[in-house]
Amino acid sequence: MDQERLLAAVLLADVVGSVPLYERIGDDAAVRQVSDCLDAIRGIVAQHGGDFIYSKGDDVLSLFETPEAALRAVCQIGSELTKEPLIARIGLHFGAVIRARGAVFGDVVNVTARLSTTANPGEVLISQSFFEALSAGSRGSLRLLDKMAFKGKQELFDVYTLGGDDGTPATHVASRGTFVERRFAPPQINLVIRYGDQVRPCRNNELVTIGRSPECDIVVQRPWVSRHHATFTISNGKARLVERSSSGTFVSMGPGDEVFVRREDILLFGSGFISPGRRSSLDDAQILHYEIIPG
Repeated sequence: MDQERLLAAVLLADVVGSVPLYERIGDDAAVRQVSDCLDAIRGIVAQHGGDFIYSKGDDVLSLFETPEAALRAVCQIGSELTKEPLIARIGLHFGAVIRARGAVFGDVVNVTARLSTTANPGEVLISQSFFEALSAGSRGSLRLLDKMAFKGKQELFDVYTLGGDDGTPATHVASRGTFVERRFAPPQINLVIRYGDQVRPCRNNELVTIGRSPECDIVVQRPWVSRHHATFTISNGKARLVERSSSGTFVSMGPGDEVFVRREDILLFGSGFISPGRRSSLDDAQILHYEIIPG
């Protein structure tokens, strides 16, 4: 099989809003509008030298030789495709991909897809590697949004977006791309997790994983616990539980205040406990206690 490995900026635009459109105006008219929207994105990609790879459903995947070209295309997509209910959410990433059989493969494509699906409608989410591949002048148009956890990834990712809410960059960037000032200084906190006789700290920008797999930081050997059940994280002064299991997790942050989460993120406050896959009131529930303390 012929294949080519190359460095590229990857753009994935996901057009959202088609479902209510089909319901409101019918299949034929909706198909025409969605097709026109996807064609417009492909046209903008070509205008900026991008290589259209494929369109699956409401997605358009494209490659660019330089991140600057991809960024220009995204800015044009954002300025021209603003007619609701059809609006794009976009992911941008940079790295090595493999081209074969008319498609592209590799972890870079997977991460780009995660960025796109995490973005809000009308939003662009941009990876750290894409940011670092930009020239110093182009970096000034981006702002650091947050560190994010993505399904299937153990590490947290720096994620950027375009400009600030008021149209000005929220982050001042030095010529080498290092951060010299942030608009807000988040509070410094630590998270302490206790399970049985295990005590694990979680500091800023760290991950503490829980699950049935021996690879996890806290191993909970019960059949109803997923191999990689959930992750505790701290970023920008906020503690989160990132839940990715099939059985879900019960979370309590106060007396009588137990909530059920499954495959979603939840902010943690104060102190409390989580019970993977079982209500905490059941005899076989496995309880992990957490406490947020000042850094």
